[in-house]
Amino acid sequence: MGKSGKSKGVTIKINGEEKVFADNNRIESEEAASEEQEHQDESFEWILPDEANENKIVLVPSPKKKKMPKLIGFGASSRKGSDKRPVKTFLIAVICAVFFGSILGLIAVKTITREKAAVPTLETPISTKAPVEDKKAAVKENGAELKTFLVQGGVFSTEDAAKQIQKKILDKQVPAEIFKLEESYYLFLGSAESLASSKDLALFLKSYDVDVYWKEINLEANGKSEVGEKTLDKMKTVYASLAEISAAKLRGKEATVNKEALKKNLNELKAEKVPKELSKMNADLTAAAEAITEFESSKKEAKLLEAQGSLLDFLLNYQSASS
Repeated sequence: MGKSGKSKGVTIKINGEEKVFADNNRIESEEAASEEQEHQDESFEWILPDEANENKIVLVPSPKKKKMPKLIGFGASSRKGSDKRPVKTFLIAVICAVFFGSILGLIAVKTITREKAAVPTLETPISTKAPVEDKKAAVKENGAELKTFLVQGGVFSTEDAAKQIQKKILDKQVPAEIFKLEESYYLFLGSAESLASSKDLALFLKSYDVDVYWKEINLEANGKSEVGEKTLDKMKTVYASLAEISAAKLRGKEATVNKEALKKNLNELKAEKVPKELSKMNADLTAAAEAITEFESSKKEAKLLEAQGSLLDFLLNYQSASS
Protein backbone atom coordinates (compact mmCIF):
# COMPACT_ATOMS: atom_id res chain seq x y z
CA MET A 1 0.00 0.00 0.00
CA GLY A 2 3.11 2.24 -0.28
CA LYS A 3 1.63 4.15 -3.28
CA SER A 4 -1.43 5.45 -1.35
CA GLY A 5 0.25 8.83 -0.61
CA LYS A 6 0.58 9.76 -4.26
CA SER A 7 -2.12 11.57 -6.18
CA LYS A 8 -4.37 9.56 -8.26
CA GLY A 9 -5.06 10.85 -11.78
CA VAL A 10 -3.20 12.48 -14.70
CA THR A 11 -0.91 15.52 -14.27
CA ILE A 12 -0.56 17.94 -17.27
CA LYS A 13 1.82 20.89 -17.35
CA ILE A 14 0.50 23.90 -19.35
CA ASN A 15 2.48 27.17 -19.63
CA GLY A 16 4.55 26.17 -16.61
CA GLU A 17 1.51 25.28 -14.49
CA GLU A 18 0.69 21.67 -13.48
CA LYS A 19 -2.90 20.59 -13.47
CA VAL A 20 -4.17 17.25 -12.13
CA PHE A 21 -7.09 15.53 -13.77
CA ALA A 22 -8.63 12.71 -11.70
CA ASP A 23 -8.94 9.20 -13.20
CA ASN A 24 -12.52 8.47 -12.32
CA ASN A 25 -12.53 4.96 -13.72
CA ARG A 26 -9.55 3.89 -11.62
CA ILE A 27 -10.95 5.40 -8.50
CA GLU A 28 -14.25 3.65 -9.02
CA SER A 29 -12.57 0.29 -9.53
CA GLU A 30 -10.47 0.67 -6.41
CA GLU A 31 -13.48 1.62 -4.35
CA ALA A 32 -15.43 -1.35 -5.64
CA ALA A 33 -12.57 -3.71 -4.77
CA SER A 34 -12.38 -2.25 -1.27
CA GLU A 35 -16.08 -2.75 -0.70
CA GLU A 36 -15.91 -6.34 -1.90
CA GLN A 37 -13.02 -7.06 0.46
CA GLU A 38 -14.91 -5.64 3.40
CA HIS A 39 -17.94 -7.71 2.48
CA GLN A 40 -15.84 -10.91 2.42
CA ASP A 41 -14.35 -10.03 5.80
CA GLU A 42 -17.75 -9.59 7.33
CA SER A 43 -19.11 -12.93 5.93
CA PHE A 44 -16.18 -15.18 7.18
CA GLU A 45 -17.33 -18.08 9.35
CA TRP A 46 -15.16 -19.32 12.22
CA ILE A 47 -15.22 -23.13 12.84
CA LEU A 48 -14.35 -24.12 16.39
CA PRO A 49 -13.17 -27.64 17.26
CA ASP A 50 -15.72 -30.03 18.68
CA GLU A 51 -15.13 -30.64 22.35
CA ALA A 52 -16.26 -34.28 21.98
CA ASN A 53 -13.48 -35.00 19.55
CA GLU A 54 -10.85 -32.92 21.30
CA ASN A 55 -9.11 -35.85 23.06
CA LYS A 56 -9.85 -38.51 20.42
CA ILE A 57 -6.79 -40.49 19.22
CA VAL A 58 -6.77 -41.59 15.63
CA LEU A 59 -4.79 -44.83 14.90
CA VAL A 60 -3.14 -44.89 11.53
CA PRO A 61 -2.13 -48.43 10.37
CA SER A 62 1.58 -48.81 9.66
CA PRO A 63 2.60 -50.13 6.23
CA LYS A 64 3.15 -53.88 5.93
CA LYS A 65 6.74 -55.09 6.05
CA LYS A 66 8.01 -57.06 3.11
CA LYS A 67 8.91 -60.65 3.94
CA MET A 68 12.45 -61.71 3.24
CA PRO A 69 12.77 -64.81 0.98
CA LYS A 70 13.58 -68.04 2.79
CA LEU A 71 16.94 -69.64 2.16
CA ILE A 72 16.60 -73.32 1.38
CA GLY A 73 19.66 -75.57 1.68
CA PHE A 74 20.88 -78.88 3.02
CA GLY A 75 20.45 -78.96 6.76
CA ALA A 76 18.70 -75.55 6.80
CA SER A 77 15.63 -75.12 8.99
CA SER A 78 13.17 -72.32 9.83
CA ARG A 79 14.01 -70.06 12.76
CA LYS A 80 10.47 -70.49 13.97
CA GLY A 81 10.86 -74.26 14.00
CA SER A 82 11.36 -76.43 17.01
CA ASP A 83 14.73 -76.74 18.72
CA LYS A 84 14.70 -80.48 17.87
CA ARG A 85 15.18 -79.79 14.17
CA PRO A 86 19.05 -79.63 14.28
CA VAL A 87 19.09 -83.04 15.98
CA LYS A 88 17.02 -84.54 13.19
CA THR A 89 19.33 -83.01 10.59
CA PHE A 90 22.37 -84.49 12.33
CA LEU A 91 20.77 -87.96 12.49
CA ILE A 92 19.90 -87.82 8.79
CA ALA A 93 23.50 -86.89 7.95
CA VAL A 94 24.84 -89.81 10.04
CA ILE A 95 22.44 -92.29 8.40
CA CYS A 96 23.44 -91.07 4.92
CA ALA A 97 27.14 -91.39 5.78
CA VAL A 98 26.67 -94.97 7.05
CA PHE A 99 24.60 -95.91 4.01
CA PHE A 100 27.06 -94.59 1.42
CA GLY A 101 30.01 -95.96 3.42
CA SER A 102 28.46 -99.44 3.36
CA ILE A 103 27.97 -99.25 -0.40
CA LEU A 104 31.57 -98.19 -0.99
CA GLY A 105 32.76 -100.98 1.32
CA LEU A 106 30.81 -103.60 -0.63
CA ILE A 107 32.23 -102.30 -3.91
CA ALA A 108 35.78 -102.45 -2.51
CA VAL A 109 35.27 -106.02 -1.23
CA LYS A 110 33.90 -107.19 -4.58
CA THR A 111 36.79 -105.55 -6.43
CA ILE A 112 39.41 -107.17 -4.20
CA THR A 113 37.65 -110.55 -4.48
CA ARG A 114 37.59 -110.26 -8.26
CA GLU A 115 41.29 -109.39 -8.36
CA LYS A 116 42.13 -112.36 -6.18
CA ALA A 117 40.09 -114.62 -8.41
CA ALA A 118 42.00 -113.34 -11.45
CA VAL A 119 45.36 -114.35 -9.96
CA PRO A 120 46.28 -117.92 -10.95
CA THR A 121 46.16 -120.30 -8.05
CA LEU A 122 49.35 -121.89 -6.82
CA GLU A 123 48.93 -125.63 -6.94
CA THR A 124 50.70 -128.09 -4.68
CA PRO A 125 53.72 -129.91 -6.06
CA ILE A 126 53.05 -133.15 -7.91
CA SER A 127 55.39 -136.07 -7.72
CA THR A 128 55.41 -139.05 -10.05
CA LYS A 129 56.62 -141.24 -7.20
CA ALA A 130 55.62 -141.68 -3.60
CA PRO A 131 57.75 -139.51 -1.26
CA VAL A 132 60.54 -141.20 0.62
CA GLU A 133 62.34 -140.09 3.75
CA ASP A 134 65.89 -140.97 2.66
CA LYS A 135 66.57 -139.18 -0.63
CA LYS A 136 69.96 -140.88 -1.20
CA ALA A 137 68.41 -144.31 -0.80
CA ALA A 138 65.73 -143.38 -3.30
CA VAL A 139 68.38 -142.39 -5.84
CA LYS A 140 70.09 -145.77 -5.54
CA GLU A 141 66.91 -147.84 -5.58
CA ASN A 142 64.47 -145.92 -7.72
CA GLY A 143 66.69 -143.72 -9.87
CA ALA A 144 67.39 -139.93 -9.93
CA GLU A 145 64.77 -137.37 -8.94
CA LEU A 146 64.50 -134.03 -10.70
CA LYS A 147 62.69 -131.12 -9.05
CA THR A 148 61.62 -128.45 -11.50
CA PHE A 149 59.42 -125.34 -11.59
CA LEU A 150 57.12 -125.04 -14.58
CA VAL A 151 54.55 -122.75 -16.17
CA GLN A 152 51.30 -124.66 -16.59
CA GLY A 153 48.83 -123.96 -19.40
CA GLY A 154 46.07 -126.28 -18.23
CA VAL A 155 45.16 -129.75 -16.95
CA PHE A 156 42.86 -132.14 -18.81
CA SER A 157 41.22 -135.48 -18.26
CA THR A 158 41.95 -136.73 -21.80
CA GLU A 159 44.93 -136.40 -24.08
CA ASP A 160 42.76 -135.29 -27.01
CA ALA A 161 41.47 -132.30 -25.04
CA ALA A 162 45.05 -131.37 -24.12
CA LYS A 163 46.15 -131.60 -27.75
CA GLN A 164 43.42 -129.21 -28.88
CA ILE A 165 44.65 -126.51 -26.51
CA GLN A 166 48.28 -127.35 -27.30
CA LYS A 167 47.72 -126.59 -30.98
CA LYS A 168 46.20 -123.17 -30.19
CA ILE A 169 49.17 -122.27 -27.97
CA LEU A 170 51.74 -123.44 -30.51
CA ASP A 171 50.04 -121.25 -33.13
CA LYS A 172 50.91 -118.26 -30.90
CA GLN A 173 54.63 -119.21 -31.09
CA VAL A 174 54.66 -120.34 -27.45
CA PRO A 175 56.16 -123.76 -26.59
CA ALA A 176 53.78 -126.35 -25.17
CA GLU A 177 54.29 -130.00 -24.20
CA ILE A 178 51.86 -132.54 -22.74
CA PHE A 179 52.86 -134.48 -19.60
CA LYS A 180 50.84 -137.29 -18.07
CA LEU A 181 50.90 -137.03 -14.27
CA GLU A 182 48.60 -138.85 -11.86
CA GLU A 183 46.10 -139.94 -14.52
CA SER A 184 45.74 -136.38 -15.82
CA TYR A 185 47.25 -134.58 -18.78
CA TYR A 186 49.14 -131.39 -17.99
CA LEU A 187 50.17 -128.79 -20.53
CA PHE A 188 53.48 -127.09 -19.65
CA LEU A 189 54.74 -123.96 -21.43
CA GLY A 190 58.10 -123.17 -19.83
CA SER A 191 60.52 -123.79 -16.98
CA ALA A 192 62.55 -121.70 -14.52
CA GLU A 193 65.00 -122.15 -11.63
CA SER A 194 62.56 -121.39 -8.77
CA LEU A 195 58.88 -121.08 -7.97
CA ALA A 196 59.05 -117.27 -7.85
CA SER A 197 60.84 -117.20 -11.20
CA SER A 198 58.26 -119.54 -12.74
CA LYS A 199 55.56 -117.12 -11.58
CA ASP A 200 57.35 -114.22 -13.30
CA LEU A 201 57.77 -116.32 -16.42
CA ALA A 202 54.05 -117.20 -16.34
CA LEU A 203 53.10 -113.53 -16.22
CA PHE A 204 55.41 -112.88 -19.18
CA LEU A 205 53.87 -115.69 -21.25
CA LYS A 206 50.41 -114.36 -20.39
CA SER A 207 51.20 -111.45 -22.73
CA TYR A 208 50.81 -113.99 -25.55
CA ASP A 209 47.14 -114.33 -24.56
CA VAL A 210 47.39 -117.75 -22.95
CA ASP A 211 46.08 -119.04 -19.62
CA VAL A 212 48.94 -119.61 -17.20
CA TYR A 213 49.66 -121.04 -13.75
CA TRP A 214 52.92 -121.94 -12.02
CA LYS A 215 53.83 -124.99 -10.00
CA GLU A 216 56.56 -127.30 -8.78
CA ILE A 217 56.77 -130.93 -9.92
CA ASN A 218 59.11 -133.82 -9.22
CA LEU A 219 60.20 -136.17 -12.02
CA GLU A 220 62.23 -139.36 -11.61
CA ALA A 221 64.33 -141.42 -13.98
CA ASN A 222 66.08 -144.75 -13.36
CA GLY A 223 69.85 -144.95 -13.73
CA LYS A 224 70.89 -148.12 -15.54
CA SER A 225 74.44 -148.01 -14.23
CA GLU A 226 76.88 -145.97 -12.19
CA VAL A 227 77.90 -144.11 -15.33
CA GLY A 228 74.22 -143.40 -16.12
CA GLU A 229 73.58 -141.90 -12.68
CA LYS A 230 76.59 -139.60 -12.92
CA THR A 231 75.48 -138.50 -16.36
CA LEU A 232 71.97 -137.77 -15.10
CA ASP A 233 73.33 -135.63 -12.27
CA LYS A 234 75.41 -133.63 -14.74
CA MET A 235 72.41 -133.29 -17.06
CA LYS A 236 70.23 -132.02 -14.19
CA THR A 237 72.84 -129.37 -13.39
CA VAL A 238 73.03 -128.25 -17.03
CA TYR A 239 69.22 -128.22 -17.32
CA ALA A 240 68.82 -126.00 -14.23
CA SER A 241 71.40 -123.53 -15.56
CA LEU A 242 69.85 -123.31 -19.03
CA ALA A 243 66.34 -122.92 -17.55
CA GLU A 244 67.51 -120.02 -15.37
CA ILE A 245 69.31 -118.24 -18.22
CA SER A 246 66.47 -118.50 -20.75
CA ALA A 247 63.73 -117.60 -18.23
CA ALA A 248 65.70 -114.64 -16.86
CA LYS A 249 66.43 -113.21 -20.32
CA LEU A 250 62.77 -113.51 -21.32
CA ARG A 251 61.92 -111.38 -18.28
CA GLY A 252 64.66 -108.88 -19.14
CA LYS A 253 66.94 -109.91 -16.29
CA GLU A 254 70.39 -111.45 -15.92
CA ALA A 255 70.97 -114.92 -14.50
CA THR A 256 73.48 -115.76 -11.78
CA VAL A 257 74.76 -118.88 -13.52
CA ASN A 258 78.47 -119.70 -13.61
CA LYS A 259 78.89 -119.70 -17.38
CA GLU A 260 82.35 -121.29 -17.28
CA ALA A 261 81.06 -124.27 -15.29
CA LEU A 262 78.08 -124.57 -17.64
CA LYS A 263 80.34 -124.57 -20.71
CA LYS A 264 82.57 -127.23 -19.15
CA ASN A 265 79.63 -129.53 -18.38
CA LEU A 266 78.22 -129.13 -21.89
CA ASN A 267 81.55 -130.04 -23.48
CA GLU A 268 81.86 -133.09 -21.26
CA LEU A 269 78.37 -134.27 -22.20
CA LYS A 270 79.17 -133.89 -25.89
CA ALA A 271 82.40 -135.87 -25.56
CA GLU A 272 80.95 -138.48 -23.27
CA LYS A 273 79.51 -141.70 -24.60
CA VAL A 274 76.16 -141.64 -22.90
CA PRO A 275 73.77 -144.57 -22.77
CA LYS A 276 71.27 -144.82 -25.59
CA GLU A 277 68.30 -143.95 -23.38
CA LEU A 278 70.03 -140.69 -22.35
CA SER A 279 71.19 -139.58 -25.79
CA LYS A 280 67.90 -137.75 -26.57
CA MET A 281 68.16 -135.72 -23.38
CA ASN A 282 71.73 -134.80 -24.23
CA ALA A 283 70.60 -133.57 -27.66
CA ASP A 284 67.82 -131.47 -26.07
CA LEU A 285 70.27 -129.72 -23.75
CA THR A 286 72.65 -129.03 -26.63
CA ALA A 287 69.81 -127.53 -28.71
CA ALA A 288 68.73 -125.26 -25.80
CA ALA A 289 72.30 -124.03 -25.29
CA GLU A 290 72.70 -123.24 -29.00
CA ALA A 291 69.41 -121.30 -29.09
CA ILE A 292 70.54 -119.15 -26.14
CA THR A 293 73.88 -118.47 -27.88
CA GLU A 294 72.02 -117.36 -31.04
CA PHE A 295 69.90 -115.00 -28.95
CA GLU A 296 73.03 -113.26 -27.69
CA SER A 297 73.85 -112.20 -31.24
CA SER A 298 70.38 -111.74 -32.77
CA LYS A 299 68.45 -110.57 -29.67
CA LYS A 300 65.38 -112.34 -31.04
CA GLU A 301 62.91 -113.38 -28.38
CA ALA A 302 61.88 -116.37 -30.48
CA LYS A 303 65.29 -117.94 -29.81
CA LEU A 304 64.66 -117.91 -26.05
CA LEU A 305 61.23 -119.48 -26.58
CA GLU A 306 62.92 -122.08 -28.74
CA ALA A 307 65.35 -122.82 -25.90
CA GLN A 308 62.41 -123.22 -23.51
CA GLY A 309 60.83 -125.69 -25.92
CA SER A 310 64.03 -127.78 -26.00
CA LEU A 311 64.10 -127.84 -22.18
CA LEU A 312 60.49 -129.12 -22.12
CA ASP A 313 61.54 -131.85 -24.56
CA PHE A 314 64.36 -132.71 -22.16
CA LEU A 315 61.83 -133.16 -19.33
CA LEU A 316 59.62 -135.35 -21.50
CA ASN A 317 62.53 -137.62 -22.36
CA TYR A 318 63.65 -137.56 -18.74
CA GLN A 319 60.21 -138.77 -17.70
CA SER A 320 60.06 -141.45 -20.38
CA ALA A 321 63.45 -142.76 -19.22
CA SER A 322 61.75 -143.87 -16.00
CA SER A 323 60.90 -147.53 -15.89
